[in-house]
Amino acid sequence: MPGVVMDNANIGGLRHGTGNTYPQDGLSHPRGEVVQFNGANAQDGPVHVNGVEKNASQSRSVETVSANHALRVTKGPPELPHITQGFFPFTKLVNRSVQQCWNDLSDLITEMAEMQVNSHEFHPSTAPTTGKSPGNQSPGNIRKKLRILEFSHAKRAEFIKLLVLSQWSRQAADVSKLIDIQNFIRTRHQAYMNALQWVGDMKRDLVQAQVANPDLKTALEVLSRGKVASMSDLGYKPPRRLTVRGTLKKLQKINRLIGARLVVQEEIPPPFRNYRVHDGRVTFGVPGEFELDLSIGEENENSQFFFVDIRFLFSPSPPILKGRLLNELEMTINDVLQNSGLTGCFDLLHNLVLTNKVNILFKQATEMARGPWSECLRVELLHRTLVVQYWTLKPGAKSWLEIGIRSGHRKSDSESPGLPSLKFRWMRDGGEVPCEDIAFDAENLSMEIVLRSVIALHVSHILSSAYNKIRQSSLFSTGFLSLRAHLTRTEPGDCQLDAQLTETRHLRVSIEPMSGMSIFSATPTVSDRSDLERNPERSSVEDIVSRVARIRCNAAIEEIESKVKMLGFEPLNPRAWKVDIRRIFPPNVLRFTLFSHQLWGRNWIVAATSSMDSDSWWVVQLRPTAPAKGPPVPHGSGRGQSVLRSAQVVTDSFFPARYDIDDAYLANLGHSLSGILAIHSNARYLSDLQSIKFHPPPHKLKIEPDLRVPDILVRYDVSTLPSVFRAAMPVKAKKKSLIRDTIRLAFHGVDPREKCAIMVAYGNLVDSTATLGPLISSWDRSLVFQKGGSGFAMRLLAPAGHPVIASLLENLQRLECVLSVLESLQRKKVEIRTFSLSSISFVYGPERDLAASLNIHLSRNESLMELSPTELASRSESLFGLRLGIQFGLQNPHRRIQDSLASSLNRSSTEAGLETVVELLTLTLPLMRALDQLMANPSYSGPLRLHVTVRNAKTYQIHYPGDEARFQLVAASHQNRLVWVLKDANSQGNSKNNDSITARLRQTLYTSKGDGWKGLETGVVAEVNQVGNLLRELENCFVASRADPAVSGSNNPGTSALETEKGTADGAKISLSDPFTTMPNDKSSLSQADTAAQKEDIIMID
Repeated sequence: MPGVVMDNANIGGLRHGTGNTYPQDGLSHPRGEVVQFNGANAQDGPVHVNGVEKNASQSRSVETVSANHALRVTKGPPELPHITQGFFPFTKLVNRSVQQCWNDLSDLITEMAEMQVNSHEFHPSTAPTTGKSPGNQSPGNIRKKLRILEFSHAKRAEFIKLLVLSQWSRQAADVSKLIDIQNFIRTRHQAYMNALQWVGDMKRDLVQAQVANPDLKTALEVLSRGKVASMSDLGYKPPRRLTVRGTLKKLQKINRLIGARLVVQEEIPPPFRNYRVHDGRVTFGVPGEFELDLSIGEENENSQFFFVDIRFLFSPSPPILKGRLLNELEMTINDVLQNSGLTGCFDLLHNLVLTNKVNILFKQATEMARGPWSECLRVELLHRTLVVQYWTLKPGAKSWLEIGIRSGHRKSDSESPGLPSLKFRWMRDGGEVPCEDIAFDAENLSMEIVLRSVIALHVSHILSSAYNKIRQSSLFSTGFLSLRAHLTRTEPGDCQLDAQLTETRHLRVSIEPMSGMSIFSATPTVSDRSDLERNPERSSVEDIVSRVARIRCNAAIEEIESKVKMLGFEPLNPRAWKVDIRRIFPPNVLRFTLFSHQLWGRNWIVAATSSMDSDSWWVVQLRPTAPAKGPPVPHGSGRGQSVLRSAQVVTDSFFPARYDIDDAYLANLGHSLSGILAIHSNARYLSDLQSIKFHPPPHKLKIEPDLRVPDILVRYDVSTLPSVFRAAMPVKAKKKSLIRDTIRLAFHGVDPREKCAIMVAYGNLVDSTATLGPLISSWDRSLVFQKGGSGFAMRLLAPAGHPVIASLLENLQRLECVLSVLESLQRKKVEIRTFSLSSISFVYGPERDLAASLNIHLSRNESLMELSPTELASRSESLFGLRLGIQFGLQNPHRRIQDSLASSLNRSSTEAGLETVVELLTLTLPLMRALDQLMANPSYSGPLRLHVTVRNAKTYQIHYPGDEARFQLVAASHQNRLVWVLKDANSQGNSKNNDSITARLRQTLYTSKGDGWKGLETGVVAEVNQVGNLLRELENCFVASRADPAVSGSNNPGTSALETEKGTADGAKISLSDPFTTMPNDKSSLSQADTAAQKEDIIMID
């Protein structure tokens, strides 16, 4: 009965007062009101019953009826049962609707808050013609508006329905009365139908109560005579009682008759050929089905066999029939034996057994589906075919087993033609497969054993297919990781697939027999989110292979992350990059992780990737968009501004050497990764240059199985180097190539103090280095020579990932410069003490008592240092240059012309160069020592009496300020040998007492001859080694002139002193108060000396 919604005021129908009465027809009227039946007033006329007026003779009965009716009216009719089932208040419906509307509105607000709307996404270009702004018409805002509109329409429709129900509920009281009346009418109609049924049943039962009329005459005769004369006597005599012997003879006779008949006359079907005759019967046995006992009733050979007994030979089997069912079976078998013989009897019983077996299996399957296999099996019996679907909850293609009776119209290899048999049809994942391997015992029926065998075969198929697919991957096909499958045909729980994930982790895959879900048990536990990403359309085999691959890769990445943390590797978040990192790796890579290290360059990282073919280390180069001068950003937080440039695999395994993975091995692994990163950065630098040949190429640089880092062979030839890498060499410092063209660049660890990678360049010189090894400076460890050969090694330091190619080319050219200088010094028979890439120390002089050092200064073009290799290769200016400098000790007399000699080392002139400077050292040594003696002033007091100005190493100006006398001392060639020539540099009338001094000089020097010197009228020529004697004679002349009274009165006597002057660009002179001050030997003074030398300015010495 449908429910009715009512207002609270009218719930339960019309409320009746105590004075209300109810007639039998269901109408109500006030007490005391005259009741009319059939539309007539009872007081106005005769009473009408069913519309028929009664006659006068019935007036009494009518009065009786009226009296009874009046009595009922007085007592009141019984109240109709009030129906309230299915009623509920209208307010509850309104409250529920309002609450649901509020919940939906809250969900709508939450949903709209999650919808992102860009306020700047839509900008109307022109104003509408109406002048009203259309507002934000972005797609996100439009979706919000549509969602609000849909919600409003839906709720409006619901509340309209509530309004309709509210209007209808106002008439709920009347409807409730109609429902009560309808229920009363239905109850009376049902009572009427029950009365009719009762009457019919009674009439039918009375038939059996009828008794025939008694035959009194026959009964009297039987009682009086004991017989009936009218019934004839058939003359039967009761048989004699059989004895035991007689019974045995009868049975033996029957056995002979049955045996002879079966051998001679009967056509025995093949299944009945296994029989035995005994105890007066023949027993036919069909293995796994039944045993049938038959016997004969007559000796006639044409008489039929009769059914005696039957026993089923399988279990569980139905109990032996009794009573009427046994009689029915016996009659049916006897009829078949009479009509069809033994063949028909076998067909009947064979089909009966097969059908019985199917029913038994069906019952067992039904009990399984109701028991522990609940919701995992679906069982159906279609005619004589049992269909059992297993793994019903598993998505994808379905699998089921059909057990039915196959007709004998077709021949079978295992059975005779024409015999029905119990056959299986197995549909595995929607496809039919052979079912010969299903374990089925025809004598012991067990649906659970059959189902477990089918599931075991299915699980074995899934695991073996997964095994074959996993086996195809390189890690398992090569035996690097083990893979083993244990399969069985009977028990699905014993089917397992064991896979080795890493050296220490293993995985076992099995399938739950009831639900068919895959179970993955990793030891130790490995995080796996494959359940969340499972594709229901994927087959079980593909799902297992995919999940095994993901779990294996997850295990490998987790293991390597946990092990390399102690090496200082910092994991990076790939999401910090604005590009997809996966695209740089092969498609078969399932998991990867990125690492950085504080010792590596900011543009290089390493990546650990894992797949089913290999676990590999990669070196990844980044191309930063930010300036390279910026500080490195820690933890990769700033690498979002970088883009990927290149990636190269460097190992085919996380742990290339299959040794015990201990702390020492992990340290070696970190060492190798830093090394391969350093090697790759240099190889990539050379590859970008494209002008320097090297081997092997970057894609062949991999870590060896013993964790050895490969080396790079670089072709070094200065003539083929890009111009930007050719150092500006000093003039005449290099004449030929002194280094062979093959340089081997190797990684030799990390310097713990400098936190840099140690790169060593190995090479060979053209000549032997036996004499150079002992001369290497002890404090310079960046260069080593081979003791017994021509090899050398050069150490370079740089953070791993920073290429050292530019430094290598720079140092090689510096080495060539050093070797060229050494060769020049050795040709001049100069004794070398020590040398390095930055300086060469040597001694000279007759007694080898004077020491000097040649410095090799490097200047870099800082504007080119930050350019990429490709940009550098296109530049013509040099990246760095070399300049030679010379430095003397404080006691060395050549310290006074140090700057002049240094300028000669780098000047492009035929009278300059290293060999020229070495000759100048020999040439000027006696002169420098003589000047030291002349300028000796132990008291450090007295007026200035001597001033020497050096224009270059071969030209000197000697000035006596007190006497206004000037002389020029020049090295010149005289009679094919170098001599010193002293000339008078005074202008006419320039000096005081010019006549007397000139006369004394002419007499003493110009026209005289002394030890190693000789006057030439206008000057004096002195031998190189005797120039000191000349200068002393010159000094004596001025000393004697000061002692003469005629001259000394006008002169300013004093001791020898020195005033050092330095010529500037405009010829001005600057006096230095300290007569013994030496010129500083720094870069600024060297550059000023070079400039002065090139412009032939005056260089002062003290």
